[in-house]
Amino acid sequence: MSDLVTFEDIYQRLCNSGGADLPTMLSFETCMAFVRLTSELKRAIIQCQPPGSNPDIPPDTLPRDIQCFLANALGLVDEHVTACWTAFLDTIWAYDPAKHTAVHDAKIFYDHGKNDKLLARALYPPVTFCQNPACLSDDKVLRSTSQSGRQVILYTLEDGACATYHFKLRCSACSTTYHHNYWVQDKVRMYYPGVPDAIEIGKHQFVRRNVAALFLNLMLVSWTSATSSAEIYNTALSKRENIPEDWPFEFDLRPEHIWGSISFLAILEHYAKCDDILQIPHDALEKDRLNDAIKRRNTAFEEEGQPEWAHYCDKCIRFFYNDKGEAESYVCAIVSDGITIGHPCCNVTECEVPPSTKRERFCPGHKYLEEKCAIEECEAKVYGNTLACSDPDHAALYDLWIQRKGANFTWKQKQKAPGSSKPADSIDPEDDNGLGEDIIEVDTVPEEDTECLQRVEGVKQKISARFGRRQTASEQFMVRPCGIVVARATFYGSETIRQTVAMLKQVFRTPGSMPEFFIYDNCCGVYNHLQAQKDPLLETVGFPVDAFHFESKHKKTDTVCQEHCNPRLFPELVNADGTWYFNSSKCEQFNSWLGGFRAIFREMSAERYNFLLDELIMRKNQALLQKLARRGYGPGYFPGLTYSGKKH
Repeated sequence: MSDLVTFEDIYQRLCNSGGADLPTMLSFETCMAFVRLTSELKRAIIQCQPPGSNPDIPPDTLPRDIQCFLANALGLVDEHVTACWTAFLDTIWAYDPAKHTAVHDAKIFYDHGKNDKLLARALYPPVTFCQNPACLSDDKVLRSTSQSGRQVILYTLEDGACATYHFKLRCSACSTTYHHNYWVQDKVRMYYPGVPDAIEIGKHQFVRRNVAALFLNLMLVSWTSATSSAEIYNTALSKRENIPEDWPFEFDLRPEHIWGSISFLAILEHYAKCDDILQIPHDALEKDRLNDAIKRRNTAFEEEGQPEWAHYCDKCIRFFYNDKGEAESYVCAIVSDGITIGHPCCNVTECEVPPSTKRERFCPGHKYLEEKCAIEECEAKVYGNTLACSDPDHAALYDLWIQRKGANFTWKQKQKAPGSSKPADSIDPEDDNGLGEDIIEVDTVPEEDTECLQRVEGVKQKISARFGRRQTASEQFMVRPCGIVVARATFYGSETIRQTVAMLKQVFRTPGSMPEFFIYDNCCGVYNHLQAQKDPLLETVGFPVDAFHFESKHKKTDTVCQEHCNPRLFPELVNADGTWYFNSSKCEQFNSWLGGFRAIFREMSAERYNFLLDELIMRKNQALLQKLARRGYGPGYFPGLTYSGKKH
């Protein structure tokens, strides 16, 4: 202890080096910052010393560049920096940064403070006074409850999984209870404005906002599933060496925690952007707590489209200039395409009402069809606990399906499916444990129509059945040629011209928003449909087939296609050198990215599917916007356009 530098020693050194007034001029914070910053520069100071210097002994003076850095960083003059160095050099040279980290402090708290609920990173409500507008008490100071100090785990990036406590406070007048993220009144959670730094995802689990953002970005950029994200955190970021052995909870993140963190982050950011307050039931099951909030956000996206609906930039709009260099007119284009990706739906074709649970084959309105034989065009009732009637051929077909459910070829077939190389771990909101099923299990995957040959009057006749669940047929997208997605729609049956045209009119129903060109792989079919309907849209919109499909998929003998949908017939689409101005393959490129999520999406309920898909598209758009701005394409919004009350 005698070798330690005391406050009296430091005071005398400051007075001797900088004058008697210097100790009164320096704040304690400045002294702490000086020690901390200079200790980080210890190796730089040693490297500047002449050969033969003893690195265990601090030099009498600082190198000039370090002297200037400290003066600028701390707002000191050179004389004061010199005096501080003289006063603190022994402290700085003996300073061990490893003993002054958050992890080291957390261990001290845990070793000596856990019995009194004194731990690092403790979580408290952000308010100290009652926020309930109905509370009329003069004393609104919040006080601890009898159950205050709940043991929790906080998942961080910098320090891994941390043991700590969550403290809740209560207003004695109105009995409103305040937590770290929200306050509870009449069994309703009302969240504080904005997005908290630590998000509650379970009764004993909190996750830092940047950790939740990491999981979402891993999924966005590299199709990382929730299972893989949890494994990455547990093996690479949890810092298991710092985890106390006697904490009563498992520290490993599970897939349902990943989904919870992603969902809460997206919902809270949405409400913060809308300047609204999130309210959810307090007494609901954890897996159901966000259901209503997710439905409301899904409705908002369905009615308003993506936030970038009115986007334009130099890659998706073409200006035409006069001799004076003034813009006289412009044209813009939309590219559309579909992808076979979806979620479980009612087995009745085109029915958009989801089943009550994802394991059921029919929605509530078509539940009665469960009693009908699954063989197509058979109206007989099912026999026993099967899905087929008593007809021997139908029963044999059902038996064949049962045999195939566990067969090796089913595994191989599913492994060959696009996207199956990525693990499926979609969380089923109806599962008691919150975990989804594996996509290779046949009973969780919509079966292909099972077929057999039946002899009728000496003629072979094919019969088919759907014993498993149906998936939605496809997802249709409308994309600007720069890659910004403006809208999507789920097609429950096959992708048809009628549905595509209806979507085009719905998305661009606001006056002045309809693009001059609609680029689609089957625009000749769209043209024929509009021509038959005598639709005035043909007078204002061009319908060229995208360049790739026109060259490789459309017949030269198709007169309508060659005369009305040949992209070369539209000079606005072609540069002077014969190349294309707009990238008509952007939708296909987007679908290629989206296909990586097939294994993740396919087991989701309709609500969760729409929620995650909209969130991923929005974030992909945001990333692309930043790239367009960096590369000088001038992204912006068409002025004056409104869409469901939203103005740009």
